[in-house]
Amino acid sequence: MNNNAQQGAMRLEYLIRDAGSLVRPVSSCGDVMISSVEYDSRRVQRGSVFVAVKGFQSDGHDYVLRAVAAGAAAVVVSADQEEHFRESVHDGVVLIVSDDCRRALSCFSAAMCGFPSRKAVVIGITGTNGKTSTTYMLESIFRKAGYNPGVIGTVNYRWNTTVRPAPNTTPESKDIQDLLREMTDDGIDCVIMEISSHGLELGRANDIDLDAAIFTNLTRDHLDFHHTFEEYFAAKMKIFEILERSMKKNKSAVINTDDPYGIRIFKERGRYRYPFISFGTAHNADYMPVAGSIVNTIRGIGYRMQGPGFQRDVVMKVAGRFNVYNSMSAFAAACSLGIADDVIAAGLGEVNTVPGRFDCIDSGEGFSVVVDYAHTDDALEKLLLSARELNPHRLITVFGCGGNRDRTKRPLMGKVATLLSDHVVITSDNPRKEDPKVIIDDILAGITASNYEVEPDRETAIRNAIEKAEKGDLIIIAGKGHEDYQILGTEKIHFDDREIAGKYIQQRVAG
Repeated sequence: MNNNAQQGAMRLEYLIRDAGSLVRPVSSCGDVMISSVEYDSRRVQRGSVFVAVKGFQSDGHDYVLRAVAAGAAAVVVSADQEEHFRESVHDGVVLIVSDDCRRALSCFSAAMCGFPSRKAVVIGITGTNGKTSTTYMLESIFRKAGYNPGVIGTVNYRWNTTVRPAPNTTPESKDIQDLLREMTDDGIDCVIMEISSHGLELGRANDIDLDAAIFTNLTRDHLDFHHTFEEYFAAKMKIFEILERSMKKNKSAVINTDDPYGIRIFKERGRYRYPFISFGTAHNADYMPVAGSIVNTIRGIGYRMQGPGFQRDVVMKVAGRFNVYNSMSAFAAACSLGIADDVIAAGLGEVNTVPGRFDCIDSGEGFSVVVDYAHTDDALEKLLLSARELNPHRLITVFGCGGNRDRTKRPLMGKVATLLSDHVVITSDNPRKEDPKVIIDDILAGITASNYEVEPDRETAIRNAIEKAEKGDLIIIAGKGHEDYQILGTEKIHFDDREIAGKYIQQRVAG
């Protein structure tokens, strides 16, 4: 992340004023000038304010004195640590306490960057599945409408000619404000963001002024972090509070009312002071495909959109029935922000591919391979049902589950894969520090059919599927999508499903 995005300096008293009741200075801030806001003590420079945030691996309070030694002009610590740091932080460094250091970091960072989200249209997308595809669709729509869009998401952070890897779907609040500052300084006037449940729960998006919030769906995922489905849902709901606080005037929420949790959200819309817009195939949604109009092929999907006062044909080069939902959400959000329906349809038509989302490879041997990021039972089910609509001779699925992540979805994914596929190859995904055999045993616990084989080595599993493919077959390689790595223990090696599939297709062609 570019650490120079926070340009210039700001009086500490102004940062404290903007934070309001979030923070309380213990010592006088006088005329102290702040050069940057930091949560990593290694980035602290003379004049920084260091905010001690408790993380998963470490606690920022353990690094306060290191930050002071590096030149921090002020430190923000948790209110319950006030007495300890009264004694250890020397005179000349302003001690500030907060009941919510994460929230303080967010507020300080936004103020230090000059509230960059107020200088562009900002659309936030949350939900279990569909976020990434929707960002690509909105990016194309807004570009077609004459905007200069940027994207912060799972695949990368990109704008103009800049493309950066994405270590997190939603970066830490300080990093996200730096990104927004860089983007707006570089002429970006529309930012499309994926906002994950982790990002919402950890307050990373708290001080972003959104114009629109999209809810795609909610299905089983991340229960290793959220513990219960209701906690997961509550985290997703935080995006609507962020939208409520936004300074933008023309705000709206876009909700998938085919999803049961979307219906719950829509029923509670009276709590908010902005309009809620629905999309789906039922419940008389505001945006719907005309009945019987969906045409799904391996080369793309099309349908006739029915919106408020119009109908418009949508023809896309991306396949998969789920992309009807993703495109409807993008269509509704863009319409709510004043973009004409013909421009939206044209923008959707220019989306050529979404990395790792129903990413199709034609073998030239009479069968096709699709690489997809589906890594939950619901996403896998939707992927395989959409693949079934293409009437393949056989549907062959290669998948595994990630290690040190939600174990409850593993047997469910095994059940879905064997029910909807003709043959399944169960393999490794990113095992991380878990034994791949334990992960595979969890998957097998949900299987009652016999149409599967186990091959823990992912490359061998892909090779086996391609070697066995017959004319008309469709091979689905699920779970990693756009990722170009595999995590084995603590080692991260290069591994790209598309590359591996291409390698063995070429070998097969060469004979």
